[in-house]
Amino acid sequence: MQQAGRLRLRPWLEEQIQSGRYPGVSWLDQSARIFQIPWIHAARHGWSIDRDATLFRSWAMHTGRYRPGKDKPDPKTWKANFRCALNSLPDICELQEHSKKRGSNAYRVYRMLASTQAHRRRRDPPQKAESPAEDTIGNMQTHGETLVVKVCCCSVMIQDGASVA
Repeated sequence: MQQAGRLRLRPWLEEQIQSGRYPGVSWLDQSARIFQIPWIHAARHGWSIDRDATLFRSWAMHTGRYRPGKDKPDPKTWKANFRCALNSLPDICELQEHSKKRGSNAYRVYRMLASTQAHRRRRDPPQKAESPAEDTIGNMQTHGETLVVKVCCCSVMIQDGASVA
């Protein structure tokens, strides 16, 4: 059961992105609601709980899953809980082709959908690929100089390296 006054993940996350408190957590294209979150693996050389797990710790504290001074710090669980909460939202989807999964500067790119798109995402059955070249994640089409990438629920147009809403 949700505590009174506690923000749900999407509005909480929007506040965190706007705040600038977390290095690397930022809008890539605010008008298209595309943002990135650093996603560095804890086994990487130079990983720091105070730098690389702050957003995940803040979410754990916000939800009551972590109480500083009472609970043992557990960044692996914080990150897993945050990832699962984010993946469960019908109005946020990862743009996997824009994410960088490995390396010391790994990050994930997500898009916040309008509520009408989110409802459509939940109800629409998965579409079959029209050709063997299309993978199960998404497909790409070109329209002149514009590349349209459809990933899970999101369509993003890339024009000259920038997304177009």
